[in-house]
Amino acid sequence: MGKGAIPLHKTLRGAAVCFLAALVLMGGCGQQPVAVVNGQKIAKAEFMNRLKKAAGPQVLTDLILRALVEDAFARSGLQLPEQEVQERLKEVQAEFPSPEAFNEWLTSRAITLDDLQKELAFQIKLERLRSKDVKYSEADLKKFFQENRKFFDKPERVVVSQIVVSSKQEADKIYQDLQKPGANFAAMARQYSIDAMFRQFGGRLPEMPTDRLMPPEVQAVVRGMQPGRISQPIKVGESYYIVKLEARKPAEKAVFEKVRNEVERQFRLRNAKPVEALLKELADQASVQVLDPELAEVQKQFLPKTKLPTFGGEGPGQEQRQGQQQPSGATPAPSGTPSGQTDTR
Repeated sequence: MGKGAIPLHKTLRGAAVCFLAALVLMGGCGQQPVAVVNGQKIAKAEFMNRLKKAAGPQVLTDLILRALVEDAFARSGLQLPEQEVQERLKEVQAEFPSPEAFNEWLTSRAITLDDLQKELAFQIKLERLRSKDVKYSEADLKKFFQENRKFFDKPERVVVSQIVVSSKQEADKIYQDLQKPGANFAAMARQYSIDAMFRQFGGRLPEMPTDRLMPPEVQAVVRGMQPGRISQPIKVGESYYIVKLEARKPAEKAVFEKVRNEVERQFRLRNAKPVEALLKELADQASVQVLDPELAEVQKQFLPKTKLPTFGGEGPGQEQRQGQQQPSGATPAPSGTPSGQTDTR
């Protein structure tokens, strides 16, 4: 890898961002304005040129690596069941309090449901390539499950709705109004809450483990509440929270037979080839030609690897390989990730 080159594994950590940036670079008419400032148009061509200079090398590297992964998967004989893509999609959707919130998240990032499904499919392919040589028995999976049981158990979970305001006086008034017959918590959240993220959903948050509920002051109050009850105003910094406990779900001990698929997935990832190692292996074996002179620096990462005689010393690139950083891993699965585990989602 040449001086100033982007470490290969880092280019996939923000994969969705790079993917969207690439779409921007490739689309549209150059003279079409992207903004108008006091009557003066900023042309898309100017915008694309600045974006290319700022993020072009990272975006191109990302697209090349994606192409290498897609090619390697196609040649591997591995399969990508559509059911698994849909299961991953459900995991993402479960992080939102409602389908409307999920759709708004897609819109706010200018991506479609199809874009997201393609990204999830790519991540699954990457996982499969990393773990294709991992060998194990049913006994290995059961042992792994027992050693990491706490990551497969479901902790106590709650569903809460909240109204956040900036003054105690307003919080007290809202709380009093909520005690009146027929008071609608969701409607009052839409009207009064300053919580921009969940206000339009009636203040309702997605289901989450009690110990992940934030802020801590709210978590402490919710622990002692019964479903259907509304808390008095809770002071958090300069704001005041009023919380309604919609539901409480008890902790559940995992049963191996019911979570076997997730156990298998986490075991394979635990013992899989690191992302950096896989990407470097694919890059070393690839034939890549960068044609744009302005992006020539990317070529340094994909130069042909020729092994030269060492004459008793270390071969070229040895110092570089020793100095390369190992990948730090990616976001843990929502249910928790076994110790030492890495996940690509």
